[in-house]
Amino acid sequence: MFASPAVRGGATRRVVFSSNLLDACVYSRINNQWEERGMGNNNSNVETVPTPLAGTILSVASGLSFFLLCMILPLVGPSGSKVAHAAQNKMAFLGVLLVTFLLAALAGYSKMMRRKAVGGALPYGSLGLCVVCVLTLCVLLVNGFAI
Repeated sequence: MFASPAVRGGATRRVVFSSNLLDACVYSRINNQWEERGMGNNNSNVETVPTPLAGTILSVASGLSFFLLCMILPLVGPSGSKVAHAAQNKMAFLGVLLVTFLLAALAGYSKMMRRKAVGGALPYGSLGLCVVCVLTLCVLLVNGFAI
């Protein structure tokens, strides 16, 4: 982790960049709990933000996972849904779909946290992939791929 000063809203605060998204979330939650309990945190002007590398790694991982999802799409297609093990095919596809959605959602969350702290563009790619995953899940639940 490293710290840098940031100015927002006329007040100067210290932003701590963490290479680990989990560190950033835990630190933020601990700060909030201390403030709720009225214990007073001596680091109230410190904010932990994931580095750009965390969001980039999660975005690349979600893109690769989506590529894998597209490759295994025939498992739930017309030929994959007429075999004896069609339920296992559907569960495997659903598992990869959920992993893809989770990675895309984490990437979007990481980039939104960073955008909130230091500015930047909206993570259209990650949010778009989340929407595509939700639409794919809807089509899968109504057996739309098995036409």
